[in-house]
Formats: sequence, C-alpha cells, structure tokens
Amino acid sequence: MTIFIGADHNGWQLKEKIKLALQKQRHKVSDQGNLSFQATDDYPDFAKKVALMIKKNKNSVGILLCGSGQGMCMAINRFAHIRAVVAHSKSAIKAARQDEDVNVICLPAKELNLKKSQELIKVFFETPFSKLPRHQKRIKKLSSLK
Repeated sequence: MTIFIGADHNGWQLKEKIKLALQKQRHKVSDQGNLSFQATDDYPDFAKKVALMIKKNKNSVGILLCGSGQGMCMAINRFAHIRAVVAHSKSAIKAARQDEDVNVICLPAKELNLKKSQELIKVFFETPFSKLPRHQKRIKKLSSLK
C-alpha cells in the first residue's frame, strides 16, 4: 500500500514530520507536494495530485494537510473515487473507516502536533472497513452522485 501525502503552506511543516515518521516505520510514502515551503501555494493543486495518484494505485490511501483540513477535504471529495474526512478524533476516524471506507484523511495542521497526528493516522491505518451490506450500498450511492 502506498500512502500519498500532500500539503499546502499551512500544513507543509507538519507534513514533512509525518512523512519522515512514516518512512521510519517502513511505510511507502509518495510526497505529492508541496516539496518546499511556498507561502502562495494553493491546496486544490495538492488534493488533485493525491486524488489522481490514488486512482492510478488501487488500495492506496491519502493524507492531506492544510490549516483547517476543510479546504483539502472539500477539494479531494470532488473526485468520485475518493471518500475523505477531516480527522479530528480517533472515534470519528474509526467510524468513517468502518462505515464509509474512507481512503483519505485530511489533517487540520493548525490544530495538531506530530504526536496527535500519528495517533489519528494509526487509527486510520488499523481500522478496517466493515463491509456490511448497508455500508456497501451507501458507498455505491455516493459514487453515483453528480
């Protein structure tokens, strides 16, 4: 499984720390930008890059960071194959993974430090999709929305 990660200027510093921590844990991480701090960059650019890479690489996941997590979440959820949530709590991520099979978490970099981010990411990685028929039906409906 490849983890595609991206961040704008508000999330860049935390993204770099998360990327290093994941690599130390021997995860395959592909950084989709920004590759250097640029105060004038735009979050939709990195959300799009992550979305396109997930589409090309089945069973991959994404981690996106911006100031609130909301902008990245809105941008990446425009892609039909993506189910993203803003990661605020372990219980919310667990429910989103179990019920909606989310494949991207968006982290609010202005609210998190590395330790809290790692805790949320761990829940994201370790929680499986329940595969209950009612949840599968709902995900199918999400994919058909226009």
